[in-house]
Amino acid sequence: MKILIADDYKKSRDELKEILENKGYKVRAAKDGTQALALYNEEQADIVFIDWDMPGIGGLELCQKIRDKDSAIGHISYLVLVSGKNVARNLIEGMDAGAEDFIMKPYSADIVLSRIAIAKKILQAKLKNPPDAKSSIEKDTEPVVVLNKEHVLIHRMTGVLEIVANMLDEGVPLPKKLINWAASSIFLLNWDLHERKEYYYIERFIERAKIIHGKTTQLYTRSSLTQIMREHELIKDILIAVQKSASEYDDDNRKSMLQLKNDISRYLTLIRFHAAREEDVFLPFTQRYFTDEDIVKIMADFKMVEDKIGTEKIEARMETVQQLEKILRIKENGKF
Repeated sequence: MKILIADDYKKSRDELKEILENKGYKVRAAKDGTQALALYNEEQADIVFIDWDMPGIGGLELCQKIRDKDSAIGHISYLVLVSGKNVARNLIEGMDAGAEDFIMKPYSADIVLSRIAIAKKILQAKLKNPPDAKSSIEKDTEPVVVLNKEHVLIHRMTGVLEIVANMLDEGVPLPKKLINWAASSIFLLNWDLHERKEYYYIERFIERAKIIHGKTTQLYTRSSLTQIMREHELIKDILIAVQKSASEYDDDNRKSMLQLKNDISRYLTLIRFHAAREEDVFLPFTQRYFTDEDIVKIMADFKMVEDKIGTEKIEARMETVQQLEKILRIKENGKF
């Protein structure tokens, strides 16, 4: 296991290096991002600890450059961004740059080694080389599997809405019943079902991160998830607007048709970007934190959400989505 440290502050760099070498790890250290990138290009590390603030090539840029290198040569690495405990950071900004984990200075040997243990588990999973003992990774992904399956359903529903928006833009009249059904269905499936589950998922993640990192866990507080949480509320606001436009829809009124089309288009742009980032970055990152107890609690919360809506109602909407896909595609092609 090869480890690279990038930190312009010598005391911190040496402190982390000593913790790792005492456990037998092969460690190389760089005094800034430029030197770290050169060392990485020379010999790819498995785990890289990257100080967020460095002169020249900063931490976020170094993450991106390492990810570019990995993509070019087919290497897999695990990037850990490091920050001072009194400096608030945006977790999402770091994840978007390619970081997979975060840690605070001053270093605690126990916390550093716990992050190494997680890094090993994730790297083994990515390399399709699971540990000898039965891993809990498969179990840990259960809530993520549920959320990603719902993303698939939402993507299918957005496909239906996109067809509706295109037809409205072309002035094609659509039945009021169909419009109201589409608006209410996407609100139920995306907001009432999916986003409410994600709320419980995020709450549990924050609780677990605080337990692991203690009072210095600024990176993991709700403030660091502002972007995703804000998008959740924006999704709700736009879906409410879609419902309002649907209720006012009149196929004899071109203005009402275009208003509904515009509201649907706003929703499609946001949800596709939001879901992609969750699937590619946020969910894979957060799932590794959960214990078996957390999994049980999250799945219980998910069931509570489903029970409140009614499983029969959810299943009925899902079946109708499939039927509607066929109907709208036929009508869009002028065959209905």
